[in-house]
Amino acid sequence: MIRLEQVSRAFTEGGRSRVVLDGFSESVTAGERLAVVGRSGVGKSTLLNLIGGMDVPDAGRVRVGDAELTAMSERDRTLFRRHHIGFIFQFFNLIPTLTVGENLLMPLEMTSGVHRAGRERALELLRRVGLADRREAFPDALSGGEQQRIAIARALVHAPDVLLADEPTGTLDGETAEEVLALLDELTGQGKVTVVLVTHSLEVAGRMDRILRLGREGA
Repeated sequence: MIRLEQVSRAFTEGGRSRVVLDGFSESVTAGERLAVVGRSGVGKSTLLNLIGGMDVPDAGRVRVGDAELTAMSERDRTLFRRHHIGFIFQFFNLIPTLTVGENLLMPLEMTSGVHRAGRERALELLRRVGLADRREAFPDALSGGEQQRIAIARALVHAPDVLLADEPTGTLDGETAEEVLALLDELTGQGKVTVVLVTHSLEVAGRMDRILRLGREGA
């Protein structure tokens, strides 16, 4: 499902080049749930951005399914991302001026449009995350855990092939984090979605199928 081949990426900071990934290769099979761990600055978020097509490498190739992202234009990568990639962020990234229901339907608005099947899927996901009664609420009326549950539902509403999660429990307390992880297990644990999850927590990483440790050998 995901293949990175000899990928290199560097950034310029303070007039100096800092290499984040250097000849990095990795594969993730369809339906696998991969945790990416490592100290700050080793390239965890860069890896997510490359897989999601939000960034391109300086060298090497990135493939997701049958698509080679490194051969696409920026516009084509954007369209591919809208249809095939779901994102969960540490700080939720819900739009405060939209209701829960409107936030949930946004990925459909940007792809095939909001049709009956899409609305039914959104309502079903709201039920599965336990927030069907909060559809008309605004994000600031929800707790952090509730906002992250909505963010998970939003990431899955367009039935993506790949789900990318960047520290999805990083701002949550232990009990709420456990609830969110259990929900993520439930919604992705049947092999239908390929998951790449970045985390600093080895406990969180241990819930995935495999752990990839980034460090000097991969950065």
